[in-house]
Amino acid sequence: MKILPEKLKEIVLKAGFVGEEDFNKAAKIAEELEKPLVDVLIFRGLINEESLGQLVAEHYQVPFVSLAHKVIPLEILSLLPEKSARSFHILPFGKNDQELFLAMEDPEDFEAIELVKRQSGLAVKPFFATSEAIVKGLSQYKKNIRKEFEKIITENVKKTKAKGATGNNLVKAAVDVPVVRILDTLLEYAIAERASDIHIELLENELIIRYRIDGMLRDIISLPVEIHSAIVARVKVLTHLKIDEHRLPQDGRFKFGLGGGFISLRVSIIPAFYGENIVMRLLFESARPLSLEELGLSGKNFEILKENIKKPHGMILVTGPTGSGKTTTLYSLLNMINSTEVKICTVEDPIEYSMPRITQIQANPETGLSFAAGIRALVRHDPDIIMVGEIRDPETVEMAINSALTGHLVLSTLHTNDAPGAVPRLLDMGAENFLVASTVNLVIAQRLVRRICSACIQRFEPDDKTLGLVKKLSGQKKMSQDFYRGKGCEECGGKGYRGRVGIFEILETNAEIRQLILKKVSSDEIRKAALANGMIGMVADGLNKVAAGITTIEEILRMVQE
Repeated sequence: MKILPEKLKEIVLKAGFVGEEDFNKAAKIAEELEKPLVDVLIFRGLINEESLGQLVAEHYQVPFVSLAHKVIPLEILSLLPEKSARSFHILPFGKNDQELFLAMEDPEDFEAIELVKRQSGLAVKPFFATSEAIVKGLSQYKKNIRKEFEKIITENVKKTKAKGATGNNLVKAAVDVPVVRILDTLLEYAIAERASDIHIELLENELIIRYRIDGMLRDIISLPVEIHSAIVARVKVLTHLKIDEHRLPQDGRFKFGLGGGFISLRVSIIPAFYGENIVMRLLFESARPLSLEELGLSGKNFEILKENIKKPHGMILVTGPTGSGKTTTLYSLLNMINSTEVKICTVEDPIEYSMPRITQIQANPETGLSFAAGIRALVRHDPDIIMVGEIRDPETVEMAINSALTGHLVLSTLHTNDAPGAVPRLLDMGAENFLVASTVNLVIAQRLVRRICSACIQRFEPDDKTLGLVKKLSGQKKMSQDFYRGKGCEECGGKGYRGRVGIFEILETNAEIRQLILKKVSSDEIRKAALANGMIGMVADGLNKVAAGITTIEEILRMVQE
């Protein structure tokens, strides 16, 4: 059986990681929001996943395994069928001559252990792993589809063309088995490759499929143009869009079931020169949202954020370019403070994830529901916390500041390159300097950088030119830290990277910063004062992650010099 809340309380209190009052509050929130207690403890920053795993493993008297970023070879996964692994919520991750190493949420599940012995022909050595880690790890079974991908697509393309499903009867084509199989395979392969977006682009003589993986687009496969109309029709049927509309952009959503969970896909179809192009954004609804530590916030930055998120009013702004993970950070903040004791309302465009016990409204400028109008409506809805998808115009700035002044905590995003740049940006949009100084509590600037592939990481020495750039950006004359990179392997597609992590800088508006805002000084002066007060710059945070073997110096230079 899984560990009970009472036993979990005994374990973490005895270790001194969590106080009894904090634990009881987390347990109450978990029950009210119908969330796993472990998730609430992690989200509130009371304990991280690895420390919790170590404690529970000691209780079970088995080793702990962290599956984060662990690449499991296909020959290990093949020793236990995926259906059995998902049914018992277990995952094989390694072996020696006699034993199979098995990650388990419940190491005392003897039925599961006996099943694995029979199916693998090996003795079993149980390890404890958290439920969330096992859920993520199970997705590695989909690596099998890599070898079959092109074969499946080619076979079904031939069947589609042979059946004439590419003709004028688009309704029939959309439900034809080969067409369904082609799209399902594209989705399954995208999930196996951890893609965030699928691009289906029609050119003059071919249909190109591209995936965005770790922020970079990659060509995946070229298909014949004859099946384009059938693929588009299939997507339109799933998203309940007009099949016979080819001249106007259309947007929709649908869900794709996979391994007991669901992937939500946000679809955009536009009429391009040669025909309709499709982009599908993959949103993993069944996965637990990332905690702040998992996003890459740690140490001093994490502590500053924990303190400021407790404040009852003011503004917390997240800045960065498009695609830098700002909305993900906002969702993590909301998960951190969500409870039945506060009313949280959001106005978003679009709503990416449904969140329990949070009132979310979709902005729609065409009907007059702009961000500013949404805030105005939400203020009358008796909220404690308001999240605004983006501050982009004077009216939204005014409404956000007024909400912060009247006792609400306001979270939002802003497009600036760094944290100090948020202040002149707000002033440019018409905000009064004294209002900005009194309402902005915190500005978080962030970028997403690629993680080094854990399967092929190696130490290396950067060239003199690269070291010179690093010294210039960091202000250091000597560099004593180590540097790492990925050699490139099958698991990362030869790229040397697998996954992404954030690099951050956090500007806390203390008394000195407020005085500078009142004087309307430049962002450079604000940056100098913030650094003097202990702010960790984005480059410095990046270099810390380079020294820890999380990312490469090339990634840091690429992101901060964009």
